[in-house]
Amino acid sequence: MAREDSDGWWRGRRGWLPALRRLRRPGWPRLAWLRDPRGEGDGTRPRARPRPTPLGLVAVALAAMFVTLLVLQPFVPDFRVGEEPTGEERTPAVEATPPPGTARVMVVGDSTVQGSSGDYTWRYRLWRHLDDGGADVEFVGPHEDLIDVNTDEGGSLDYADPDFDRAHAGRWGATAEDLAEDIGEHVAEYEPHYLLLVAGINDLVAGGSVRDALDHLAEAVATARVGRGDVQVVLGEVTPVWDTGRDEWTNERIHRFNRSLPALAERLTGEESPVVVARSAESYSPVEDNWDTTHPNARGELKIAAAFADTLAESLGLGEPYPRPLPEVEVGPTGSTEVSARETAGEVTLTWDPIPGATHYRVLQKRVRPDPDDRVPLPMEVDGAGGRDGQPRSATVDNLLSGATYEFSVRPFKGNDGGVRTEPVRVDVDDDPPGAPESVRVEGDGATLTWSRVAGAAHYEVWRRPLECEPGVDGDPECEPRDALGPDRGEGWTVGAIVEDGTEWTISPGGGSGHEFVVRSHRDYLAGGYSDPVAVAATD
Repeated sequence: MAREDSDGWWRGRRGWLPALRRLRRPGWPRLAWLRDPRGEGDGTRPRARPRPTPLGLVAVALAAMFVTLLVLQPFVPDFRVGEEPTGEERTPAVEATPPPGTARVMVVGDSTVQGSSGDYTWRYRLWRHLDDGGADVEFVGPHEDLIDVNTDEGGSLDYADPDFDRAHAGRWGATAEDLAEDIGEHVAEYEPHYLLLVAGINDLVAGGSVRDALDHLAEAVATARVGRGDVQVVLGEVTPVWDTGRDEWTNERIHRFNRSLPALAERLTGEESPVVVARSAESYSPVEDNWDTTHPNARGELKIAAAFADTLAESLGLGEPYPRPLPEVEVGPTGSTEVSARETAGEVTLTWDPIPGATHYRVLQKRVRPDPDDRVPLPMEVDGAGGRDGQPRSATVDNLLSGATYEFSVRPFKGNDGGVRTEPVRVDVDDDPPGAPESVRVEGDGATLTWSRVAGAAHYEVWRRPLECEPGVDGDPECEPRDALGPDRGEGWTVGAIVEDGTEWTISPGGGSGHEFVVRSHRDYLAGGYSDPVAVAATD
């Protein structure tokens, strides 16, 4: 065999020596060959397929190595020579028919395949389309879980709708090179008729070349064929990214990768094993269709699923194309929760159970009475990561007005996408009014009204009304209050002033003769008690 360089191809990272080293991976002998792909293990879905042995796995790996050599040798010049790979904007024409009976489908790939807590996943949307359309399909694979978006740990089953064939072979963060290492095992175990393969983005963002990513994808297809020689393969385009800090650089590489997939598929297509391309990046807008930089939201899931459905139907004869126009779907976390509220000393503490898939929450506030205002988000954000292990989330709201009634609700977000806000909870804030002012008196020849400070009072109202006066015997007026009633029940009272700071008020330049005065404490909208009236006799 000709050698590429002084080290020789056989010692390169895709040569037979590294392949033999990979055979010794400790995980291989412990594979659960008869595992139910749903993870149920209840015997309701028996499999009659033969169980591979560890020795059989060695044979699979060795065969994969040599098949990969045969496949890549004529293919490498197109992607190894020159500065850029080239490709044609078309999916190769193939002739294929569905298998008799149930068609087994295995979806293989990276995080866009696996999905994270709170997602429907595009696997769900594709399975639902095929199943609703009458296609006899079964999704198979070694996993059924999601990544918990807040703990970065696998094992989550918090699907937005778990009622579908959840089995898959997706791995968060997997590169095409990673998938090429164990795809043969999975195909040998589950014997899928169809292999839906999405990979390459992690190779590209990690700095790998477009050429290498395509080579690893070709290697994955070649290895899969060792497990099943007539597997029909659909390669998915990599969807673009946004807000990564280097979007232009990354998306240009993604575009080159996608542009080269049809030529790669055409080269890899065999007589019994066609390879076609799903246009999953077509009309995909990462700003609208991703919940973060890379991962699809509900709209993105639908676009990816529709692309695979179209290719399966039009190129491989399985199912029907996805109806157009695509339906409108809501984005953001779909779960619901209830908010409870506790008011203490003018502060409100809100508590709620976490919603699967929510990366953070925003609190919305509305004053119901008095002086109703609009519902607005508060300048706070509650981290979803604090809700690990189902622990409740909470937020404390302060700077509320005493005596007012508020409504609070919580809106969950997954990345950039907001879900439906919770039902509002209503709270009366601080309904304990301040006491009545004491020691009300007139000083400074009747020009200044003073009183003692009231604990908890924020401002004061000064009320006044004229005394009832009659001429006296000696000509001086004789004045007295018209009744013993204060402003709450008596007549003739008017507000003379609102005192925001301090405990005194200048009555008027001429003093307050011939009037009586009452001071009332307030805290925001909460009115306190009235002081006893104090009268200032009329003078000539």
